[in-house]
Amino acid sequence: MFNVKTIQETLEIIQNEFKPIRTVERVSLDQSYGRVLATDIVANQDIPPFHRSSVDGYAVRARDTFGASESMPVPLALVEEIRMGVRPEFSLSANQASYIPTGGQLPEGADAVVMIEYAEEFNDGFVYIQKSIAPGNNVIYQGDDLKQGKIVLSKNTTINAQDVGILAALGIGEVDVYARLRVAIVSTGDEIVAIDAIPVGAQVRDVNAYVILGEARRLGCDAHRVGIVKDDADLIYATLHQAMKENDLVILSGGSSVGMKDNSVEVLNRLGEPGVVIHGIAVKPGKPTLIAKAQGKAILGLPGHPASAFVIFRIFGKAMIEALTENKFKEIHITARLSTNIPSNHGRAEYIPIRLEKKEGEWIAHPLFGKSGMISLLSLADGYLCIERESEGYDRDRQVDVVLYRSED
Repeated sequence: MFNVKTIQETLEIIQNEFKPIRTVERVSLDQSYGRVLATDIVANQDIPPFHRSSVDGYAVRARDTFGASESMPVPLALVEEIRMGVRPEFSLSANQASYIPTGGQLPEGADAVVMIEYAEEFNDGFVYIQKSIAPGNNVIYQGDDLKQGKIVLSKNTTINAQDVGILAALGIGEVDVYARLRVAIVSTGDEIVAIDAIPVGAQVRDVNAYVILGEARRLGCDAHRVGIVKDDADLIYATLHQAMKENDLVILSGGSSVGMKDNSVEVLNRLGEPGVVIHGIAVKPGKPTLIAKAQGKAILGLPGHPASAFVIFRIFGKAMIEALTENKFKEIHITARLSTNIPSNHGRAEYIPIRLEKKEGEWIAHPLFGKSGMISLLSLADGYLCIERESEGYDRDRQVDVVLYRSED
């Protein structure tokens, strides 16, 4: 029977049992998105490498514009025009100006740029400045963006598109990253068939493997499906034994409930010490969850029902991946008002799927009531809320914290 643990006890056991797996590999810049940096990135040069204009306008000495206004513009003699990508070979002298495009390099002597909207030419060799400016106006100084020798991306940063832009600006074509966590997904059960099969009788298609595959990949793992294994202890043992050789985390879908065909606990204990460390968590859905460790590898046994498996993986599978990688995956939370009462008195924490609706500038949380085997709950829900195990439920109009499944607002 189960030796049920609380959510907090489960998370603490995960942190204590599973230590980071940190293998470093080098990848090209175009393959770096979503990967985790294994080293600090230090700027190898100043960005920008020169003083440049942030607007289209005229490079000037700021003091030469003193007193300029629309009614009394200041005439400055026009000199050579600055071209993009070309270093100016001249210096700007007193009462001179030079046209400069956005991104152009300031010539020596210039310390500000007058926007083109505040200047006018009459083809007489002068530009008439209609607004006085201060030194530094409309100028990005050398090193303002990135300073040579400074850490610009820290170790353990998950590289996003903006970070790729920084690396490209520095001319860094390859980076050292941590290898992706290798995850194998094993489906078990005599009733499970492939998705291209026609179910007969009480058979069901293998939904869980694909749901968990998507979630594992969303969390940056190198995940793959192993296949479907019948409820046979020796077959399950052989499949898990091989999967453990080639992967860091093995996900076992099905076979964790108490019943005549419950081979999982016995098999996991056979695989090596310490074997099963958790069998049962005080949550709904997902009470019969299994967590094991054998031969230094992590194993998570999920409930068979899709909605249960999805929720458990979102919480405890994510926690195991975080422990094994030292990555922290930020969840997006929204405060919403409950549209109806939610009763709860099960002696365990309860995860309720939520559909969100924006109404008159306020988020409304609509609970989706249904059994854990209902596949439709997976796609209808925008997120979930957790009712603590000591609670008897939440009342209508209560402000609740909803954890989003998706990253969009």
